[in-house]
Amino acid sequence: MTEENQPNKPNDDFDPVSDPRDWSAAETELACFALARSKGKQLVKIINTKKPPMPFICIFEDYPE
Repeated sequence: MTEENQPNKPNDDFDPVSDPRDWSAAETELACFALARSKGKQLVKIINTKKPPMPFICIFEDYPE
C-alpha cells in the first residue's frame, strides 16, 4: 500500500499558505465529495491531517475538457 492509500496516516506535506492547488478543509471525507460536487470540480486527493476541527483537506481540479 502506498502512502496516499493509507487514510489514517497523517500527511505533513500540506502547507495551506504555499500550496497553489484548489483546496478546501472538511470535517469528513464525505464532505470532500459534496464540496467537489458543489464546486463543479473533480476531487483528486484527500489528505488526513488529523488536526481538528477540520482534519481533511480536499484537493480539487477542473474536469478535463
